[in-house]
Amino acid sequence: MTSEPSSPVEKSESNLPPRTEEERTPYKDLTGQVQKLEDHYFAYGGFSEVYKGEWTDPLTKVVQRVAIKLLRGIHIDEHVLEVTTRRLHRETRVWHTLSHPNILPFLGMCRDLGPSPTMVSPLCDNGPVQQYIVRNPQVDRLAIITGVARGLEYLHSKNVVHGDMKAHNVLISDGGIPVLADFGRSKFIDHRGFTTAFTGSARYLAPELVDAEPDLGNTEEAYEALENQVESMPNLTKETDVFAFSMVALEILTGKLPYSHLSQDSQIIALVQQGTRPDRQRCLPTTFTDPMWALLTDCWKTAPDERLDMRTVIQRLEGF
Repeated sequence: MTSEPSSPVEKSESNLPPRTEEERTPYKDLTGQVQKLEDHYFAYGGFSEVYKGEWTDPLTKVVQRVAIKLLRGIHIDEHVLEVTTRRLHRETRVWHTLSHPNILPFLGMCRDLGPSPTMVSPLCDNGPVQQYIVRNPQVDRLAIITGVARGLEYLHSKNVVHGDMKAHNVLISDGGIPVLADFGRSKFIDHRGFTTAFTGSARYLAPELVDAEPDLGNTEEAYEALENQVESMPNLTKETDVFAFSMVALEILTGKLPYSHLSQDSQIIALVQQGTRPDRQRCLPTTFTDPMWALLTDCWKTAPDERLDMRTVIQRLEGF
């Protein structure tokens, strides 16, 4: 009599230790409570697709419009799916502790809306800050930048590094408030087991991050490398967040991408490595005050320890 072959999930777990208590389920499981409103995503990134949905609170019966973020492709490899699910279950326990007016709330996770876990947050119909500014050109851009700074300072006060600061990840709430989003690749400092991979747009990357990580491909070895944080990968830090913040602030002020005159990431990386930063004259017709330009300059310094911390950034912004 022969035994039944093991399932893909059992095989995927065969090389992993048993799930810990915090890895078994997310902090808040919304399975069965969330419904997709459309079959087509309204936003996407390099690793995910985002759909519109509704969450019905089982206690209050209140229905809330939500954004459903589905991680793309990880279900193809059962080992990758297992490792990623464990990590998300751990990280959601930290995400739920974050509460600030400039941080997009994290509502929970679902297991029934796609082939891989989905993350659920309130839906911001105003969209990313770039789109909001185009539709509302007279908006107070300094107030938006200050809100972004406050959100980032709050994360840093909790020993959380955002890790993917860019304008696309600054959403505008229904009340017109900027909120930081997309913590799927954040780094939680001093929490054992949390990891992060080097990701992000070249336009926002600090010079210590622009040497690309080894391309291991979509293999088991690649994901084990991410899980173990191999030494060859650059570290995301509060200082790299500050550098990225300066580029986000520049984009909000100008309405243009950092290094908007360049189209290739390789060109931008080469300039950043050489110490080149955005040119003030190229940012026209936006009029920068000298104090604002000095603030940006102090945030994008080459040496990480020479950059401002976010508390100081806020103090200077509030003094404008």
